[in-house]
Amino acid sequence: MTGTGKESAAAGGSDAQRPDGGRTGRSWLRRLVAEPLVQFMALGAMIFAAHAAVTPPVSKERLIEVTPEVREAIVGAFKSSHEGREPGADEYAKLVDVWILNEITFREALAQGLDKGDEMIRDRIVHKMRLLVFNGVEVKEPTREELAAWYEKRRKNYDIPDTVSFIAVPFTGPKAEENARAVLEQILAGTEPEEVQMRALIYGERPPATLEPSLGKPFVEQLIAVPEGEWRVLQSQAGWHVVRLDSYSPGRKVDLDEVGAQVAQAWKDERRRILAIAATRDLGKAYVIRRSEP
Repeated sequence: MTGTGKESAAAGGSDAQRPDGGRTGRSWLRRLVAEPLVQFMALGAMIFAAHAAVTPPVSKERLIEVTPEVREAIVGAFKSSHEGREPGADEYAKLVDVWILNEITFREALAQGLDKGDEMIRDRIVHKMRLLVFNGVEVKEPTREELAAWYEKRRKNYDIPDTVSFIAVPFTGPKAEENARAVLEQILAGTEPEEVQMRALIYGERPPATLEPSLGKPFVEQLIAVPEGEWRVLQSQAGWHVVRLDSYSPGRKVDLDEVGAQVAQAWKDERRRILAIAATRDLGKAYVIRRSEP
C-alpha cells in the first residue's frame, strides 16, 4: 500500500514539475487546430490532394500554355504593326488561337523528327510540318453551284473596277483657291513656272474608291465629270487642286466563265486551308492547352 502511494505521488509530482507537460501540450494543440489560418491551410491541402488524385500529371511536352510572357509578346507584336494600338477582345482571341495552332504544329514537327538536319529555326520547322498537313488534305473539285455561290460573295475581287487617270497640282493655306486659279491661268497661257510642273502629282489608272478617303467623294465625282484633256480648279477635302483628267474607264462585271479556272483554284486553296486548320486542331487534342487568361 505504501509503495503504491509513493509511486502515485511520484507520478503526480512528475506532472507537477513539468510546466509544458502532457495536459498543457494537448491544450496547446487544441488551440492551434482551432486557428482559422491552420484550418484554411488544411482545407487547401485536402483540395490539392483531391485534385492531384483525379488529374493526372501533364508532361512538359504535352502542355501548351499561354503564359503571361506569351501574352505580352502577342500584344507587343500586334501593337508594333498597328501603330501602337491595343488589340480588341476578338482580335486578341484570334491571335491567341493562331499562336496555339502554330505551337501545336511546332510540337508535332518535333515529334516527327522534322528538326533533324535543320538549323533549328522555328519558322522553318513549322513550315515543314504545315506542308505535311496541307499535302495530307484531300480537296474535291467544287460543283458549279458551290463555285458560283463562292464567287458571288467575292465578286469584288474579280470584277474590273472603274479607273481614272489625272494630273493634280495641290494648294493649301488661306489663299489656296486664289493661288490655284492664278496657276490655272498660267497653265492655259503656257507660262506656268517649272516649280508648278515639279509639284504636279500624276495619278494613273486609280480606282475612284481608292481616292475617296484622301480627297473625298464629291471631288472624285466632279473630276470624272470633267472633259478629258481640260484643266479645271476643283476643291477636295484636302485643299484646292488644278487638275486635268486624262482618262476615265468604266468598270464592268466579270462573268464566272471568264475566270473559272482561277476561281476554282482559289476555292480549293481556301478549302484546303480550312481542312488543314481542322486537322491541326485534331492534332491538338493530344495536348493539354491552358490559355491562362488574365
